[in-house]
Amino acid sequence: MIRQDRDSHQPSVVNFDDIAAMRTGVAPLYHSLGHIIRSKIEGGEWQPGDQIPSERQLMEMCGLSRATIRQGIEYLVREGVLYRVQGKGTFVASPKLRQGVLRLSDYADTMRRNGLNPAARLLGHGRGDPPVNVRKALALADTEDATWFQRLLLVGDAPMMIETCYVVSQRFPDLEEAYDGSEDIHHFLDRRYGVRMSSGSESFEPVILESHEAGLLGVRAGVPALWVEQLGLDAAGKPLVFCSTLLRGDRCRFYVRLALS
Repeated sequence: MIRQDRDSHQPSVVNFDDIAAMRTGVAPLYHSLGHIIRSKIEGGEWQPGDQIPSERQLMEMCGLSRATIRQGIEYLVREGVLYRVQGKGTFVASPKLRQGVLRLSDYADTMRRNGLNPAARLLGHGRGDPPVNVRKALALADTEDATWFQRLLLVGDAPMMIETCYVVSQRFPDLEEAYDGSEDIHHFLDRRYGVRMSSGSESFEPVILESHEAGLLGVRAGVPALWVEQLGLDAAGKPLVFCSTLLRGDRCRFYVRLALS
């Protein structure tokens, strides 16, 4: 629903100070409008699922052209701050998952810290000769193969990412039968085998979703996504698990904390 001012019963988005700042600032008007709308969302005035005012209402409030209003809204839709429902309007999206480097293995905990309900579905599993990059990452001997699992990770009913993990089959010979995909593979290896990931590395690459992956993630083909590869090492520095993860670009934001000396 549209949030309304209690006294006037009119949608309240910006005040006169906001409009003045928008018109005297150096940023393009559509960008300033996007910043103002974002600030209302981040400040809690608008909540996820709330409908924002229509283009006409925003035009009347801000004195901007329809083209500028549309450009500002489209800017936030592309960022995943807003989303459209055909025939109904534009709504506030759920907040993006803030995900730090080397924390993909804590997916469920991260979701809960963001006030979300994580879920997982096992898409497939098997054992055999892995791709060349995986074989190299896991330092497999010529006589060794890998056991793999692919999961779809969700928040409620909304798909968030596709994860494919590989481990050395000879190191965990009964893993394929024992693991059902309901928990993070790193946590499972620690709980069942007493083998914990103590360090690792991650690489990131922007990609474009193809039709199969897009269908699993509930978006259209051709939209941007983030491809993450993670290698986890055990306490002895030996490769433990290699995971590749495909994340929806509209629902996840990665950040890195910098310490400056």
